Amino acid sequence: MAKYGEDDNKPMEWGKDDDDEKRQKMDERMMVESTVTSRRQHKVSKEDVQKAKDEYVSLEWDDVFPKKPKERLRWLDKAFKAAKEGRVKARPVFDIIAHRKFVEGLKGSIASDTLNLIRGNLDLFTAKQQKQLTSENFELYRKYAPINVLDSDEDEADAPPLPPPPKVEVEPKDKKRKRAEHERIKALLDDEEYDSDMDTDTKRQRLLSKGIERRIDAADGQAYTLEEFIAEYGGSGTKPPDQWENAKHTSFIFKA
Repeated sequence: MAKYGEDDNKPMEWGKDDDDEKRQKMDERMMVESTVTSRRQHKVSKEDVQKAKDEYVSLEWDDVFPKKPKERLRWLDKAFKAAKEGRVKARPVFDIIAHRKFVEGLKGSIASDTLNLIRGNLDLFTAKQQKQLTSENFELYRKYAPINVLDSDEDEADAPPLPPPPKVEVEPKDKKRKRAEHERIKALLDDEEYDSDMDTDTKRQRLLSKGIERRIDAADGQAYTLEEFIAEYGGSGTKPPDQWENAKHTSFIFKA
C-alpha cells in the first residue's frame, strides 16, 4: 500500500476541494464587485442623456438632405460646433455641404446665412476644400457671395478680398416657436374684438382658453402654427402658404 507522499511525482491532494471552493467564491466576489463598479461608472443622468441628444449630429445624407432649408441651417451650425470640438470629422461635413442637394431650395436670408456660416468656418477644411467652397463652382457662393465693385480700368485679379462674413446667430427651434407664439398673442391682444378696458392678463387667458390651431408640416412631421408656417414658407395671414392649406386635414386645436 502506498503511503502519503510516497509517489513524489503525484501531488498530494488533501485540501484540494476546499481550496477550489475558496478560489471560486473569491472569483465570483471579484466579478460582482467589478460589475457593480462598472455600473456605477457608466450610470448617466437624464441631463446627460438630453445633452447627448442635443449635441448629436447625423452625417447621414438621408437625414440631412430632406430637411427644410431652416433646419439644414440649424444642422450646419451644430455640425460646425461638433467639428470644432472634435466630435465629428470635417471631411463628411464638407461632402454634405458641397453636394447639390444640400443647397437645393436655399434662398433669401437663409441662403445668405448658410453661406456666411460656411465662410466663417472655412478654417475647418483643407486649402483645396476652401477653394471649392469659395469658387463659382459652388452654387451657394456663386449666387449669394458679396460682389466687389471694380472700376472699368481695374483688373479682376487686383480686386480686394471680400469682407469677412458677419456672425450668424442660428436661433434654436424651440425659441423660434415661443417667439412666434408671443407675436401671435401680442397681435391678438390688440384686436378690436376685446374690450379696450379689459386688462391684459384677462385678455391673454381668454385667448389661451380658445386654443391654438396647429397643422402637421409634411416636411418633418411636426405640428406648427400658421405664424410658423409663414416664417418658414412665406405668405401672410390673409394668404397662407400652400403648405398650410395642404395640411388642412391635419388641423387640431392645441390647448395652452
